[in-house]
Amino acid sequence: MADNQKKLPLYTQIKNKMVRNIKEGKWNEGETIPSESQLMEYYNVSRTTIRQAVRELVQAGILETRRGAPTKVRLRPKVDMNNPGIIHHEQGHNLTVKVLRAEDTNRHYFAARQLKRPDEEELFSLDRLRFADDRPIAIQQMYLPAEIGEKIKDKTGTDFDLFPHLGRFNIHYTTIKENVSACNATRYEADLLGISPGEALIVIERVTFGLDYLPMEYSRTKYLPASFQYKIEIGN
Repeated sequence: MADNQKKLPLYTQIKNKMVRNIKEGKWNEGETIPSESQLMEYYNVSRTTIRQAVRELVQAGILETRRGAPTKVRLRPKVDMNNPGIIHHEQGHNLTVKVLRAEDTNRHYFAARQLKRPDEEELFSLDRLRFADDRPIAIQQMYLPAEIGEKIKDKTGTDFDLFPHLGRFNIHYTTIKENVSACNATRYEADLLGISPGEALIVIERVTFGLDYLPMEYSRTKYLPASFQYKIEIGN
């Protein structure tokens, strides 16, 4: 394995190998890929690693998953996905969420502007506490256009990552823009995360763009620094 691949998280290495199989025509558009168990045996990795690799390819619109059906190749990548540029992920294995608030509202004007929607337009607003191995690691605030939010309402308390579910409705992203900053935890945030008020948090502010290149999601997530890894790779 190349040195630059060794530096990547294991699921990213597996994702890159799966992309290579698609590019080389081993798995063609419309065809099913090997089962989860077969991929685990072939790559000699855990089920969690395979699921995370598949999840990212579903998010990117490369693979397609449907309940009760095998995973298929949806689209052959037209760009080089072997260098991810920016890699970030939560530290932990068992990733879960707890919904703090979910509502349709027209009170979040800043989020509406990030989504290029009229100030008075109703958005789906979702606040969740994110856990890794039963420990709280982040507070997530997510905003989506109401028509997209409607499709994930039954998954907000079960799915750590909601984009694979949106993929079942042919809603995929093309571009993600993120800003990284820091802040001090408020008393409310500190109580949720089990820390003292004023402790430092990492803030990831994200705008996700859909296939039409229009914003489809705006989120702001505040992480405990010890529970989050953010890595930038430039060049090959």
